Amino acid sequence: MKTVWLLLILLPMGCGGGGQGSGSGAPLFGTFSPAVSMNANLSASGMTAEPISNYTAEYTAIYNAGARGAQTAAPWSSLETGTMVYNLFMIDDTNTYFGLKALAGYGFTSILINIPIVAIASRTMPADIAGSRFNDAAVKSRYRALIDQVVPYLNNSVQYVSLGNEVDTYFSNPAHTSELADFKALIEDARAYLQLQKPNIKVGVTTTFDGATFTAAANVATLNASMDVIILTYYPTNSSTFVPRNPSTVATDMAAMIAIAGSKPLVLQEWGYPSSTALSSSEQMQADFIANTFTTWRQYGSGRIPFISFFKRRDWNDAQCQTSSGQTAPQHFYEFLCSLGLLNNIGTQKAAYASLLAGISTISP
Repeated sequence: MKTVWLLLILLPMGCGGGGQGSGSGAPLFGTFSPAVSMNANLSASGMTAEPISNYTAEYTAIYNAGARGAQTAAPWSSLETGTMVYNLFMIDDTNTYFGLKALAGYGFTSILINIPIVAIASRTMPADIAGSRFNDAAVKSRYRALIDQVVPYLNNSVQYVSLGNEVDTYFSNPAHTSELADFKALIEDARAYLQLQKPNIKVGVTTTFDGATFTAAANVATLNASMDVIILTYYPTNSSTFVPRNPSTVATDMAAMIAIAGSKPLVLQEWGYPSSTALSSSEQMQADFIANTFTTWRQYGSGRIPFISFFKRRDWNDAQCQTSSGQTAPQHFYEFLCSLGLLNNIGTQKAAYASLLAGISTISP
């Protein structure tokens, strides 16, 4: 989700716009037993940063709401901090707040972890190879070595691994278009190597919905050709003004996602809708979006769409929003980032949270 993603994870047709019941109708393609996730985030209710230990309360609340999925990320350079020098705190057992063992310990049974080589507009590779070709033997060897370090922490709850975040953004830059074939070779090598050790994990690469279905469809299809799963982020907003489309857009957009996924499972790494009135939205529109999500999702069933991570549980505070957006209220990127939560910053529920709970209540045990 835009350039703020790295900051975030390093701080660890018939639906209508008018709020329909989220449990109506039987799935057309099987039972409805998906993993629902909410992105956990910390930000102060005042101007003071929250301690990392507060993740425990965030994830406990998410689990208690009925969510059984979790999504986390650790860029390559955050794990390999020097040449073959590793700091695995983001995922390892010493991280008792949001490490992979900790997430499984909360009770989450379906975890998606993104270990990107490219994140949005930038490479996230160790400094000494950051300028190398993706397909260089040394680059492949180093990512394989990283996989060797990570594999011991990929517990049975880890169902999905992504090798990049919103990578269509990077390859849409004319300066990087020629790198696509090399990147494809690298992620295919990484997928094959990871599955030698963890054959049950589905591997993919995350792209944006707009890129996958419109602006970079051919490139995205090329990258996904040998992946096990299609992984997308989805924010139905104007790319420059961040004004959201009508909540009824979910039905059409989800059909487009299903079409590009084909026979592969569709995993939604991020799924969000801003509630800010400065964006011609509202808390009710956000609630309708969530309700329409579950109505449409049920029609496809969890066999087609096994995982959606709603972004995010709680809004950031003003200071975090200013830092992340580089703007102040009521500028549109600020308003977008600061109103995606299903709760406001101090924890008061928006209408969308009730829609989420209603949707979760329809999931089969």
